[in-house]
Amino acid sequence: MTTLRFVLILLLLLNALAFAAIKGWLGFVPPRGEPERITNQLHPDRIKLLGANAPAKDASSAPAPAAPVPSSAVAIAPPAENEQQREPEQPAATPAPPPDTQCFFWSGLNASDADRLTALLTAGGLVPRQSSVEVPTSWWVRIPPQGSREEAERRVRELRAQGITDLYIVPDAGPNQFAISLGLFKTEASSNQQLAQLRAKGVRGAGIAVRDTLEYRLEVNAERVGLTSTIAGDPLAQRHARCPP
Repeated sequence: MTTLRFVLILLLLLNALAFAAIKGWLGFVPPRGEPERITNQLHPDRIKLLGANAPAKDASSAPAPAAPVPSSAVAIAPPAENEQQREPEQPAATPAPPPDTQCFFWSGLNASDADRLTALLTAGGLVPRQSSVEVPTSWWVRIPPQGSREEAERRVRELRAQGITDLYIVPDAGPNQFAISLGLFKTEASSNQQLAQLRAKGVRGAGIAVRDTLEYRLEVNAERVGLTSTIAGDPLAQRHARCPP
C-alpha cells in the first residue's frame, strides 16, 4: 500500500512540472508557431538590400580581348627539300623460281659401279648420296665343317651310303673349310625343299646358310635436263628411275 501511494505522489509531481514548463513558469518560453520559427532563422536585422544606385564594378578592370591576327601574317612553311625531290618507290624484284629439281636413283650396284657413277655425277656439279644394304643372293644347303679332311671324307661315305651323291667337300681355307656342300639355290623355297628331302633320307646335321652380297644405291636431286646432259653416253648411268614419293 505504501508503494502505490509513493507512485501516485510521483506522478502528480511530474504532471505539475510539465504544466509549469508549458506555462513558462520555469523561465523557458516555447515558440508560438511557424512564423516565429522562420523569423528566428532569417535574422532580419542582418539583411541589407542593394538599391539601383549601388556602384557597379569598374569595367576598366576587365581584361581587354586579344586583337585578331591578320590572315596575311600567317605563314605556311614550304615543304622540305627531301619531300620535294622524293621519287616513287620501285617495286621489289620478284625472285626467280627455283629450278624444277627431282630425285633420281640407281639401285643394285656393286662397289665399283657405285664409285664410278658417284665420280661421274660429282664431276657434273651434282651431289649424289650413296647407301648400301646386304641382300641375300643364294641359300646354301650344307653340313658344317668337320674339323679335318679325314672327318669330312668319313662323313661323305656315310652320305653316299644313304643315297646322297650330289655333294662335295669345300677345300678352300677359311671358315667353311671341310664343310660338305649339298646344294646351292637361288631361292629360299628351293633350299628348304632340298633340306626336307635330305632329312627324309635320314641325313643328320644339315642346315641352310644364307649368302649375302653388298648392294649399293645412289640418289641425287637434279633437273632432268641437266642430269641427262651429265650422264649422256654412259649406259649404266642412264638406267635411273624417279625416287618413290
